[in-house]
Amino acid sequence: MKETNTTASATAPSNIAIVKYWGKKDEQLPVNPSISFTLSKSVTQTDISYQTTNTALEILFLLDGNEKPEFIPKIRAYIQRIKHLLPALETGILTINSSNTFPHSSGIASSASSMAALSMALFDALATSDVNKEPTLSEMARLGSGSACRSTSLGWNLWGRTEQMPLSTDQYAISLNERISPVFQTLQDTILILNSSKKTVSSTVGHQLMENHPYREGRIQQANANTEKLLNILKTDDFNAFAEICEEEALSLHALMMSSKPGYTLLEPVTLQAIERLKAFRAENKLPLTFTLDAGPNLHIIYPQAHSKAIMTFIMIYLRPFCEDNQLIKDEISFNTINK
Repeated sequence: MKETNTTASATAPSNIAIVKYWGKKDEQLPVNPSISFTLSKSVTQTDISYQTTNTALEILFLLDGNEKPEFIPKIRAYIQRIKHLLPALETGILTINSSNTFPHSSGIASSASSMAALSMALFDALATSDVNKEPTLSEMARLGSGSACRSTSLGWNLWGRTEQMPLSTDQYAISLNERISPVFQTLQDTILILNSSKKTVSSTVGHQLMENHPYREGRIQQANANTEKLLNILKTDDFNAFAEICEEEALSLHALMMSSKPGYTLLEPVTLQAIERLKAFRAENKLPLTFTLDAGPNLHIIYPQAHSKAIMTFIMIYLRPFCEDNQLIKDEISFNTINK
């Protein structure tokens, strides 16, 4: 065999779910639909090099230029799932160099952006020309990390079957951008880094604990109802209705973790302190802001761009002191061209 070397690079954003994906079935399929938007500054850059050989696939993974062999089992499992889409990965030497603009494993969906970026790079390097790119990229990303399927297309995305959207599917995410009102096209997301440490319980374990969860069926009903409501809200300018779903979903996610068997807590006292301070400011000033959480303690504060000045002043004075080393990420919804 003549050896060849192929390289590719891709950048993919993290996303923040408003209706949460929690619990899966079969091969990385969701038990409920979810809705999210991609972020502009919280991204993963991935560079790959693939060298053909006639021997079994070897994988080298680097994070920020440092070898991280502990990630290789997850990548190998992912490649097993996508080999029907990229059969070249039976053999060869695959080198992956990845870097994030935000703390890894701290509840800002690093797996979403990293698996989306890896899927894009692998697709560019190894896919045949007859493959339908958009759904295939999202499906590939899903097979690496469920929420990653919502990071291969910018803006608002829906993943999971819902009767309200005939084209929706559990296999990949679809774009909602043509349905979004102006106020929800300008959302800002200021992320308070309250604790940048690695989570004590991974999202993979959390999803597994949903299989026998006492509130599993009620959660599925709640998520489906909130998906239908949010699809309608996003066509309006009703930020208060949006905030109600945003906060219900965030706190429900953490309630499910705490009521699992065994239960666990990823919220921290400082998270609750920041939430209470936000609620007091909102009640006093009647400004449109809300919050959500991923599977971690760090708080996403969401608000329309038109109110950025007043809300950022509040954040910098009253919420930033809660942050670890004063760390925060001033982010926003991303609608620019994605690097594929």
